[in-house]
Amino acid sequence: MRKETFVRRLLRDKASPLLGVLIVLTIITMILSSGILHGEQISALFTKGFMSSGNLLSVFYNLVIQCLMLCGISMILIGGNIDLSVAGQAALSTMVFGWFCKNTSMAWPLALVITLAMAVCFGLINTFLVNKLKFPPFIATIGMASVYRGLCNVITTGNNIQISRATFITIGNTSIAGILPATFVFALLLIIIYQFVLSKTTFGRTIYMAGGNPNAARLSGIKLNKVRLILFINNSILAAIGGLLWSAQIKMASPTAIISAAPDMRVISAAILGGVSFIGGSGNIVGAFIALLLLNVFDNMLKVLNVQSYWNVFATGFLLAVALIIDYINVERRRKSLLLNR
Repeated sequence: MRKETFVRRLLRDKASPLLGVLIVLTIITMILSSGILHGEQISALFTKGFMSSGNLLSVFYNLVIQCLMLCGISMILIGGNIDLSVAGQAALSTMVFGWFCKNTSMAWPLALVITLAMAVCFGLINTFLVNKLKFPPFIATIGMASVYRGLCNVITTGNNIQISRATFITIGNTSIAGILPATFVFALLLIIIYQFVLSKTTFGRTIYMAGGNPNAARLSGIKLNKVRLILFINNSILAAIGGLLWSAQIKMASPTAIISAAPDMRVISAAILGGVSFIGGSGNIVGAFIALLLLNVFDNMLKVLNVQSYWNVFATGFLLAVALIIDYINVERRRKSLLLNR
């Protein structure tokens, strides 16, 4: 029997049609934004509008924090949990880092280490609420989201903090050939690493088992609380790093910028659209990443066409609702199949 490759698995899951839609949507956006329909030369397809260096840089920079959150949130969802506090964690991390940079002479790498240590505490708090106090992850993390957002404003009474550490700013704004941000390359490497962990390691199989059938996982000796601990801490660290890279890009820490942009909601939508089950046990990060690219290209197309932004919110919500319905139908079909086979 021929072994099924990752490419074959990818082609038969939700990522396959999404990839097709992404390609078609990208081509449409290139045509509409290049001006060739109004007399521009064909070469404008690759130099103007969507494909202009400035626009591509903007798209890729916006994707950096989303990609980092995607890795953490996808693993949490596959493991049968959810974390709705990542945007608050990312914002609070930037505010703490910015406060140290502005009010102390501390070297920024040390401030970074302190910020990441604080992110570990975020993960520990969320885990404590879920593991020890037995709060549902949805309730625990949405409650902590409000706490983190409130602390962002408490630290600086709602004001932005300018960050002037030159090396830190350079890291966030270095690009390759003026098109591809170095931070986006870093984010892509993380996606590859996390996909490898999920698909090729024992811990990855443990995550799928914990999310797909917690009772069977527990009976087989898997410590669900430990898995949850690792996933929440990992998610918090990635959120903090994403927030710090965001602040490096905009050269300041803002108590509202990340929260208003709501990258976590887009990431959750992309994960579910890309085949990650909302109740756990299935999906992969590559499919979620393709869906994330699709949502961002769609957003950019609406801007090119000067369509009001609320239509993007509507479309994203509609796609998420459809994906949830399909996910629910698939789960019910799988459950009934298991009952019939008993």
